[in-house]
Amino acid sequence: MALVSETSRPLIDPEQIAEGDLLYAKHRSWPDGRGGIVTDVRPERLTIQFHPELGNVMNHFFIPASEIADKQWEIRWSRDMQEVREENVEGE
Repeated sequence: MALVSETSRPLIDPEQIAEGDLLYAKHRSWPDGRGGIVTDVRPERLTIQFHPELGNVMNHFFIPASEIADKQWEIRWSRDMQEVREENVEGE
């Protein structure tokens, strides 16, 4: 089942991803991806908290459902590190 379900607009399926899931994401404009933790799941976007290279701080980024549907993001996530799910990963 896909992470994004199509209605009149793309929406994130909360059955597929949840707060606390580990996630790796790479936007097509970024040279490298980032690993983090899903801290908020809304139908229109995900919020990911990550530890930047700056030191003792935390930061976050958003992943809009519309950009996932537009294949702007490569995403891998896991709830238990046993099963890793993927969305928009090259070779799918």
